[in-house]
Amino acid sequence: MSAVSGDRAQARPSRRRILHLRQETMESMFGYAYTILMTDLLLVLANLPLAVLLFVSRDALQAWPTALLLSLTLAPSLAGAFEVFRRMRGEEPPRPFAAFWHGYRSRGAAAALLGLVTALVIGFVLYDGAILTGTVWAPLLAPTFAVVAAWALVTCTSALAGLVLYPQASVRAIVKAAIYLSVRRWYFSVFALVLLGISAAAVVVQPVLGALVPGLLLYVVFANAEFAFRRAVEAEVAATA
Repeated sequence: MSAVSGDRAQARPSRRRILHLRQETMESMFGYAYTILMTDLLLVLANLPLAVLLFVSRDALQAWPTALLLSLTLAPSLAGAFEVFRRMRGEEPPRPFAAFWHGYRSRGAAAALLGLVTALVIGFVLYDGAILTGTVWAPLLAPTFAVVAAWALVTCTSALAGLVLYPQASVRAIVKAAIYLSVRRWYFSVFALVLLGISAAAVVVQPVLGALVPGLLLYVVFANAEFAFRRAVEAEVAATA
């Protein structure tokens, strides 16, 4: 009897620990889900004119000049979203509203400049593509235009992540690193581009339900950029050691 009682006494703390771990796991999962959903909501609010255009427009692709102009708010809002993700991956509590506002306020100006340059590149590509449509040059230059637009988008996204990850670094240094990584670590760029494409397609095809997609995919994009930057920093440290 004493042996049985001892086994039961030992089993009770074990069960309590298991229940405690399950509770912590559930709380962590709900915390992540809440943060991602709040980030989606904040992205919509920060880009409300663009969100309204995508919702009311029957064909957003036909209205690309207006959509491109309204997309200038995307880069600062991505800086805010990346700040939320940075805190999620660290030891700081996410607090999505406060984190988003901090990233938007502290890195919004630099992010807006990067977004403007990227929009100009993409606008140039789309404008020239529209002019060349139906000409003999279209099939020859279309792949080049597509690569340039994709490279500009990936480089901008990587630079925005770098601005959040390394707030003490200069914008020029971050942009140079992002350009280098987008070419040197091209497989990371392709992966990020696929995720960005899925996110954009979901929003364009079904704006209401698609608004729930970007948060999760952008988190993966940010984690991808963070890993690429960390590998580059580690390689530089090893080279100088």
